[in-house]
Parts: sequence; C-alpha cells; structure tokens
Amino acid sequence: MATTSISGTNKLAERIVGEAEADARKVREDAEAAVREIRKQSEKAAALRRAELESQREAAKRSLIGGYQTRAALDGKKDALRKKRAVIDAAFARAYDAALSLDAQTRKRICAGMLAQEAEGGETVVPASADREAMKALVSDMPQKRLSLSDKDAAIDGGFVLLGEGYEKDCSFHSLLSVVRGEEETAVYQLLFD
Repeated sequence: MATTSISGTNKLAERIVGEAEADARKVREDAEAAVREIRKQSEKAAALRRAELESQREAAKRSLIGGYQTRAALDGKKDALRKKRAVIDAAFARAYDAALSLDAQTRKRICAGMLAQEAEGGETVVPASADREAMKALVSDMPQKRLSLSDKDAAIDGGFVLLGEGYEKDCSFHSLLSVVRGEEETAVYQLLFD
C-alpha cells in the first residue's frame, strides 16, 4: 500500500507540477503578448509623434522660407520704389532748373500771377535778386494793392516773399514747384511708370 500511495503522490505531484508549468507558460505567453502589445502601441505612438514633429518641422520650414520670401519681395519693392522716387525727384529737379532758366519776360508773368493771387494789400515784397527788376515793375503796376518793394533781396533763386503784418508768404519758385509737386506727383508717376 505504501507503493500505491507513493505513486499516487507522485502522480499528484506531477499533476501539480504540470499544472504549475502550464500556468507558468500561460502567464509567460500573456506577458509576452502584453509586451508585444505595449511595444506595438509604443511604436505606433512614436510613429505618430515622429509624423507630428515632421509636420511641425515642415510647417516651420515653410514659414521661415515664406518669411524670407516676403521680406525679399518687400525689399525688392522698396528698392524699386526708391529708384522710382529718385527718377521723380530728378524730374522735378529738372523742372525747377528749367523754371530758373526761363527768360525774364516769362518769369515776370509767373511772378505777376503769384503776386495778384497772394497779395492782400499793404505787404512788403522781398524779391529774389534775379527777379528784382520784374518785381519793381509789377509793384508799380499794382497801386491798388499798396505794395512796397524791399531794398533787400530774399535768399531764394526765383520769385519773391511777401511780408505782411504778422505773416510771411513764400512765393518762391521752389515753393511754387512744391505745391505743383504735391498736386501732380501721382500724375507724373503714372506718366513715367504706367
């Protein structure tokens, strides 16, 4: 009987060991499956993060390149505008030089028009040295304005300055051209560049 109980005990032990090994295999398989799932999820998360970072990098690269392109385009437009401005400045400088080189009779007509328009009466006319004779004749031709001619010349290239009680009007060719430029600069731009 002792033999039977030993072999029954052995079978029981073998069965317990077998079940334990089966449970261990099942736990190991479950653990390996869990590791595989964790690894798969980690790889998926890493791939998503890599894609997200790549997308951010591409967006940052496009933004940086776009910024440089925008700045370059603006710089190009500024440069073109500066060059156009220089051409317009040169055109008005040539117009000013042309006004200064007009014959005495034409200069006198220009001064007569400005004097008739700007003089209110009782002012002192301070002429440019180049227009002194013309202004002398114009002042004497307008007795109704009660104008007087200064014995000093204005520090201008052409035209005159009106000195009134508490005010001064710049009627120089330079001032006249500045007014014309303000009114006509857009038209000159369109004529030159459109």
